[in-house]
Amino acid sequence: MIEVRWIRYLLLAVLLAGTGCAPSPPRPASGHVDRSQRTDASHLSRETIPPLVREAPVVPEPTPALAQDTYSVVVTSAPLDELLFALARDAHFNIDVHPGLSGKVTLNAIDQTLLQILDRIAAQVPIRYHFEDELLVIEPDQPYLRSYYIDYVNLARTSKSDNSVSTQIATTGRSAIRNSGAGASGGSSGGRGGGSFRSNSSSTSVTSSSENRFWGQLRQNISNMLGLKVDDEATGTDVIISAETGLITVRATQTQHLHIQEYLDRLMTNAQRQVLIEATVLEVELNNKYQFGVDWSKIADKGNGFSFTQNLLGSNLVNPPVFTLNYADSKSFGNISATVKMLQEFGNVKVLSSPKIMAINNQTALLKVVNNIVYFTVEADTVSNQTTSTTTFTSTPHTVPVGFVMSVTPQISREDAVTLIVRPTISRITGFVNDPNPDLARQNIQSRVPEIQIREMESVLRVRSGQVAVLGGLIQDSIDLNDQGIPGLAD
Repeated sequence: MIEVRWIRYLLLAVLLAGTGCAPSPPRPASGHVDRSQRTDASHLSRETIPPLVREAPVVPEPTPALAQDTYSVVVTSAPLDELLFALARDAHFNIDVHPGLSGKVTLNAIDQTLLQILDRIAAQVPIRYHFEDELLVIEPDQPYLRSYYIDYVNLARTSKSDNSVSTQIATTGRSAIRNSGAGASGGSSGGRGGGSFRSNSSSTSVTSSSENRFWGQLRQNISNMLGLKVDDEATGTDVIISAETGLITVRATQTQHLHIQEYLDRLMTNAQRQVLIEATVLEVELNNKYQFGVDWSKIADKGNGFSFTQNLLGSNLVNPPVFTLNYADSKSFGNISATVKMLQEFGNVKVLSSPKIMAINNQTALLKVVNNIVYFTVEADTVSNQTTSTTTFTSTPHTVPVGFVMSVTPQISREDAVTLIVRPTISRITGFVNDPNPDLARQNIQSRVPEIQIREMESVLRVRSGQVAVLGGLIQDSIDLNDQGIPGLAD
């Protein structure tokens, strides 16, 4: 109590010392407005305040674009140099024509600008033109260097996933067939060769592989557009790629540069598409009413802006054999959580994971939330001599991931349709087994190895923006035995 009162007093003393050190307020001037004459702002009515004046910004009047001069040219097999000089004379342009130009032009141009006519001439005769102030320079379309900027990460990536199941059952049987009159020989034959071996095996394997060699493939494609071989020595000087800086320098003609620019524009438009994928992994403990699974059509019957669409294999093999939930507002996903809650009608719902992944076009995104379970394997090495034996034990640590892993590879089309390769994997520990090594048993050493249960699926599906694709059906039966009672009486 003494300490608390001392702190209160100390704070009060500091505050008083601070107020005592403050300077006295200055005296008001004779013409100063008296405080008693001021009007309290709280008594003012809001109606006396005029509304804010909001004026629209003044938009300047549009100025008409300068009309470009147009020309009409109708020629048949006209020499190139004569046609160019005639155009320069009518357009009042100074012109320089390279002496190495030759060729003839057939053209019918009505009311077109000078640039349009020059482009049409360049499509017939390999020329390149440019303006230098008021001078029009015409020269042969010879290869020249031009640089392009490519905004893409310097990355070479390989994704590979394997999903295989193999079972093999081997049985041995003894033949029970005997021939009459030769029982002894038949019996001996059966004794020697009665152990016949038969094998039943079944295996299923799915391997998915994806390689992303953006910069190497880009060099090869541009070289093919230039008509160069991949192993051509000229490729090193005609196509120069700096992946670290995102710069490509190409030696080509103007016509080839136009094709390369168009190719790069389409390439980067497709390569830079990306999609936001929202996934929810649920585990439903079904009640007795729905032992065959979840009836997804009832989700649409409940409303929430969803419609149910199911495509089955039949005459139309274009649509995938899956079903989707179409949401009315593709820009809002607020009711998905409500739809997940509606699954409680079928049983107890447990959300295992709810990830959100932003993936770029044709790039595999991986989500991994696992616990690395550590277990040890023990090896026994016994060395015996005439009198004693020595046993040496060696333990080796191992880790096994247990949790949730999901890989997604999207392909985004120009119509915003997304083709997904989805592979979710859920693993858990179901128990432990002892290593049956007899050397460990003799030494009373237990080496417990975990038993892992894996539930996974892999599918290729096509959905649009706002659609919810559902993958499910991995049903597991489990039996829980619990003893309940009063301690001491239930024994």
